[in-house]
Amino acid sequence: MATGRRPYTEGLGLEDMGIQTDKLGRIEVDEHFKTAVPSIYAIGDCIDGPMLAHKAEEEGIAAIETIAGFAGHVNYDAIPGVIYTYPEVASVGKTEEELKEAGGE
Repeated sequence: MATGRRPYTEGLGLEDMGIQTDKLGRIEVDEHFKTAVPSIYAIGDCIDGPMLAHKAEEEGIAAIETIAGFAGHVNYDAIPGVIYTYPEVASVGKTEEELKEAGGE
């Protein structure tokens, strides 16, 4: 049974540091994973998006590249999603609805 997931951000003192969270407790970041505090970045399950380890890994690499002065980027369309059932279900890329919305055939 799956009951949902949520970020583990409560009780960390984020508000005391001036870091904003949304109504679900996710840390608000810009396109480079920077929080409202310029020296603090956030990635993975505590920000918006799928709660996937390989998503967090790519975001971590992109954040470090940004901190080092490079152009960090995550291609979210290339991150696979898996449902561990029997049989397993997996997907990568845009859904049919997203492609139609974008004007694709």
